Amino acid sequence: MKKILVVDDDQMLCRLACDILHTEGYRAVPATNVQEALEAFEREEFDLVVTDVGMPGMSGVELARAVQQKQPGFPVIVITAYQPVECEHVKLWLPKEYLFPNLLEKIRSCLAEAEAEKVGK
Repeated sequence: MKKILVVDDDQMLCRLACDILHTEGYRAVPATNVQEALEAFEREEFDLVVTDVGMPGMSGVELARAVQQKQPGFPVIVITAYQPVECEHVKLWLPKEYLFPNLLEKIRSCLAEAEAEKVGK
């Protein structure tokens, strides 16, 4: 079972995303801020991170950068209500207005690509 860290300061949206991912067969772990997410990333192994971009304190882009420093090439999907920006640490951007069901499609795609890269090494 693939394990996904879901990070969003909107607790209801974070819980909803985790619930949907659970029904799709993923193990989803919620975090409502970047510090909580970094602590979870340190103590557990994940296959993917899905994070909101705009949060108090550190942003989702900063989280993506921290994740990439720890594990280069680790897949990170950033969801945003704003325009995406160029960032080498982010696998892909997903507008919040199209979050469901597009998130599931993007997660499957990112996980398949990450798995293919592991096999190719």
